[in-house]
Amino acid sequence: MTFIHATAAFGSRASEVLSADNAPPERHIIIETLRKAAPLLGLKPTVIATLDAMLSCLAPKRNHNMVFASNMTLSARRNGLSERTLRRHAATLMEAGLLERKDSANGKRFTRYDPAHKQSMHFGFNLSPLFCKLGEIAAMAVAAQEQSEQIAYLKSKIRAQLRPLLHADPNDSQALETLRKLRNKLTADELAAISKTLPEAVHETASDGAKACVSTPALSANDGQNVRHHQRSKKENTEEERAPDKSPQASETLTLDELVTACPEAASFSLRNIEHFGDVVAHAQTLAPMIGIDRTTYTLGVRTIGVLPSAITVWAIVQCHDRIRNAGAYFRALTSGAKSRDFDAVRFIKRLAFASPEQMAPT
Repeated sequence: MTFIHATAAFGSRASEVLSADNAPPERHIIIETLRKAAPLLGLKPTVIATLDAMLSCLAPKRNHNMVFASNMTLSARRNGLSERTLRRHAATLMEAGLLERKDSANGKRFTRYDPAHKQSMHFGFNLSPLFCKLGEIAAMAVAAQEQSEQIAYLKSKIRAQLRPLLHADPNDSQALETLRKLRNKLTADELAAISKTLPEAVHETASDGAKACVSTPALSANDGQNVRHHQRSKKENTEEERAPDKSPQASETLTLDELVTACPEAASFSLRNIEHFGDVVAHAQTLAPMIGIDRTTYTLGVRTIGVLPSAITVWAIVQCHDRIRNAGAYFRALTSGAKSRDFDAVRFIKRLAFASPEQMAPT
């Protein structure tokens, strides 16, 4: 029996030269999603940076997710990280269920191919668990973002509740102590409990776009800092109130197969089969925060061009993510900005389906 030593899996060796860097947007989307889900995963930024270095060692054309890079190579890609810290980060990733180690007898990382039986052996860091859990991690990223927004909301609410107390008595010990507590890292439940102990002096409304008639006190014309707004903006955000001129229905002019064929990158991140356009919308809501489209921007797009057009626009942006500098700003410009009046999401998808990679660059 003869073994051939190969630097890449035998099935992955083709006429094309294999790059040492993984092809975007896959790697960058994964790392961005991990960063957002880090509070729930318990991963520190340094550990995620080490995982990013491992992902950069995967070949774009491969039939496995094994990292064969040596500790010296990984250390160099982490700007001189010590091998001891590298091993500690690998252990943390194993505990999180994102990595498996397959060690050889001499501790080195490599692959061997048996031409007689047409099978291979891989030794190194296996990142397959990470790719298997990508959908779960994306859901955790959304949950972590919602949790962060809730905490920020509760802190603002508590400060608003404390303001009349401190205005009446600037030396109110309870109010000052509560302000000091807000400097600490508190959970949403702890903040909600603090808010319940304070007088309800904040008028909360549902975010349904309805305008409530609230009487406001007259402001004086002097330059006193307590009666002036501290932010100046010449351009008012009136885009939410603008009714959309058109709402293209993708289900009438675009089939599900055409969408999946035109956007295989977005479809690959779904852990379940895309069977109807409801799955398209649900998957787009998961993909949006992964590529930098926050909830406010996505909601504004839905109000302007519709639910389904916004969803398939997210799919299209994921497909050409490596050619877009700022996905969030680009989505906003297409769906609710200056280009929204002439934007047709279905045309965008069909252009992706028939255009060459060079022509798919956003305009």
